[in-house]
Amino acid sequence: MVADFLVKISNFLDNISEWSGRIFCWLVVPLTVAIIIEFITRSLNVARIWTDEASRFIFGAHFMLCAAYGLLYSSHVRIDLFTSTLSQKTQAVISIICYLLLFFPFMFVWLYYGWSYFYSSWSVAEKSWSLWAPLLYPIKFVLPLTAFLLILQGISEVIKSIVTVVILSGISEEVS
Repeated sequence: MVADFLVKISNFLDNISEWSGRIFCWLVVPLTVAIIIEFITRSLNVARIWTDEASRFIFGAHFMLCAAYGLLYSSHVRIDLFTSTLSQKTQAVISIICYLLLFFPFMFVWLYYGWSYFYSSWSVAEKSWSLWAPLLYPIKFVLPLTAFLLILQGISEVIKSIVTVVILSGISEEVS
């Protein structure tokens, strides 16, 4: 019964990552437009103040905001050299330990400092040094938002590992 509840929570968190990834993946459209404009204006020797900076902002936001989606589908770099030979239950236990000792502490530090980085920019309406001078706090908000989305997906991954350990423990007891 508890495992069913945990699976529902995990599925809910997975859906958040799924939909955030589906939404933020569309940032490639304005990124492509900005890069095409940059290419055309550069080849015509026309002044282009904003395209380079805008493309960097959009690419950074796309890369960061799709990170939880990447974690959902295990697309991040992973070194399974040592754990691939272990049992699924042992892999799940190691995963839980790594999430608790490495992933979550880093994510909470990232969330804390990312929020203060955004807030200090927002409080003074910080602008870029370029001639275009866009406001910087919207792009700096990407940092705490990414950390928050990764924390949610990390919770889901830990839940999946816990359920795996519980289910495999139950199966091993039934076989004995």
